[in-house]
Amino acid sequence: MWNDPVPKELGIEGQVRLSVEADLLPDGSFGKELLVVTADKLRVVALDGAAPAVRLEMPLADLKEPKAESFFGGGALEASHDGARIELIRFTAARFPRFATAAKVLEKWLKGEKAELPPDDAQRCPTCGLPLDKGTKVCPVCASAARSLRRLLAYLRPYLPHAATLAGLATLVTALGLVIPYLQKPVIDSVLSEKSTLSLPERGRFLVLIVLVGLGAYLLSSAAGVAQAWLSAWVGNRITHDIRCQLYRHLQYLSLSFYDKAEMGTIISRVNQDTGQLQAFLVWGSQDLAINVLQIVGIGVVLFAMNWKLALFILVPAPAVMLLSGIFWRRIHHHIHRMFHRWGRLNALLSETLNGLRVVKAFSQEKREVSRFHTRSDELAVTGVFVERIWATLFSGIGLLIALGTLLVWYLGARDVLGGTMTVGGLVVFVSLAAMFYQPLRWMSQLLNWCSRSLTASERVFEVLDARPEVQDPESAIPMPRIEGRVEYKGVTFGYEPHRPVLKNVSFEAKPGEMIGLVGQSGAGKTTTINLLCRFYLADEGEILIDGTPIARLRVEDLRHQLGLVPQETFLFGGTIYENIAYAKPDATKEEVVRAAKVANAHDFILRKPDGYETYLGEKGGGLSAGEKQRLAIARAVLHDPRILVLDEATSQLDVQTEKQVQEAIGRLVKGRTTFAIAHRLATLRNADRLLVLKNGEVVESGTHDELLAKEGGEFSRLVKTYQEISKVREVER
Repeated sequence: MWNDPVPKELGIEGQVRLSVEADLLPDGSFGKELLVVTADKLRVVALDGAAPAVRLEMPLADLKEPKAESFFGGGALEASHDGARIELIRFTAARFPRFATAAKVLEKWLKGEKAELPPDDAQRCPTCGLPLDKGTKVCPVCASAARSLRRLLAYLRPYLPHAATLAGLATLVTALGLVIPYLQKPVIDSVLSEKSTLSLPERGRFLVLIVLVGLGAYLLSSAAGVAQAWLSAWVGNRITHDIRCQLYRHLQYLSLSFYDKAEMGTIISRVNQDTGQLQAFLVWGSQDLAINVLQIVGIGVVLFAMNWKLALFILVPAPAVMLLSGIFWRRIHHHIHRMFHRWGRLNALLSETLNGLRVVKAFSQEKREVSRFHTRSDELAVTGVFVERIWATLFSGIGLLIALGTLLVWYLGARDVLGGTMTVGGLVVFVSLAAMFYQPLRWMSQLLNWCSRSLTASERVFEVLDARPEVQDPESAIPMPRIEGRVEYKGVTFGYEPHRPVLKNVSFEAKPGEMIGLVGQSGAGKTTTINLLCRFYLADEGEILIDGTPIARLRVEDLRHQLGLVPQETFLFGGTIYENIAYAKPDATKEEVVRAAKVANAHDFILRKPDGYETYLGEKGGGLSAGEKQRLAIARAVLHDPRILVLDEATSQLDVQTEKQVQEAIGRLVKGRTTFAIAHRLATLRNADRLLVLKNGEVVESGTHDELLAKEGGEFSRLVKTYQEISKVREVER
């Protein structure tokens, strides 16, 4: 159900038309309140007390124009009452979309119109019931460490023979490790003891034999240990490589809406830092964990075989150690999650400020950015100190329990020796094995620390892998090897946030080979119209058809192979000029690349570079002017040879002379192709077959350049006049 549950104590459950839970109190502090709408009343119920209490109750007839207003850190549902705006309930930004939808439905009800609540598409955690983020099935609160471990082990399947070899080597190393301490018993009881039945020469020969056996065990154990380390390093790095490549591949195919909500530094942190944490665990942590478990089992068996009564006392600290570790694990798990989250935020800030360093320096904001970094680094440091202190406390507590167990074994074992039921050699071996038994328990806390960090990292990686792209091929995708270029928008409505539409019921048709110019003020929806055509996003309502086929049913690969884009913000990769032009067609010949550069009027400036087409560009095209970057982007689109061409402010960075040359080149390029062009300089769209004028997400005018310009009082005419006035002001300033 879309509605949130209403407490039965209120006695209105059967009459509820709408109920939405908020997570802020009227003073802005965290707390729970519930908006409840019945047929004739609106109530706000406080849920944080011992019993639900109605904080606000008003007749629906007294309310008008409900609206969800956003502000920094959250929002509020407001409405008009007696001619004044009043605040009904507050909520955080995470609850804003739900309250925005509720406000729209409530507004229609107040007007007497019919309106249905939308279906509850939000997935919820089956354990805690909290809503999950769109595109993921991972609940950050209830994420199971066992589940993450099982998923990690699934990556081991291609390496099962190597894993079996590792298990055999670990068993061998553990067994040989037990041989050496056990050799102390014959040395003490048969060689050194006065009660030995062997003669002096026999004792000497027996001692040599024991030393040779010990030497062989040491050599074999060392060789097996090296082989285990080598093989473990190879397997661990290969598994991490597989996870990292799968993660990067998945990131490539996720929809742009995923990146609209995510910080790039956080994503980079998951690819690098989190997979690095996994690598450390898979290479070394898992190996140490396996050896320690085998040692505990193997040594325990030997101890019980030697003296089962005394072995029982060795186990006395074990339950307390496990209980203590479990308590600390439950307490620290969420703090480790928080630490990784703060690592991501720090990386996000670092990526953002370094990319915007020119702006930082231009406005002399170095101190401010240093302060922001210091704050986030301090938050990370505080969490790190807390986590490390908990582990230090746990490690010390385990050490104390183990020391008590060791003293108990000494006392009881010495009593057995004095009573004649145990030899001195047997006690020495038993105490040595007991120390070896406790050593894995002592380090298990550190291994748990390592494991918890690694499993937390794996949960963050799997959270990204579980995110599903919103734009993907349907099961019955229609192949379209050749697009003719007829494009039709039918009642298209879309918003990057569903409750805030950017395009509203947009409808138009572009014939094959026709050039359509998109005109409007900033924010009118021009680029969004293009984004939907490129299928970066899917329309919320209506549909877009290519040659009569809904775009949502086309294979994405077929569409984008025949669609060329020159974006408003030119992006060039680190590499040569040649590689950047050939990016859309890696198998292009040199002649094709040069021809594309000539069409884009880029050939001449490329030849003036020291290495011509082999000139290496820095990150984002460093070393080129804005106009040069844009011409390379045009050349890239030319080489792509698309059936549908999109020019998003393609000439905005060019000077007048260069723009004229590029416009001539574009004029040749658009022939025979359906073209959509966005231009800030309205005069550059003079040759378009038709102009669409957008305002507030709607097409308000349509026609040729001259037709729209002749329309007195029209939107296009007003835009042209505004632009002309701005141009005059610029001329005066010069």
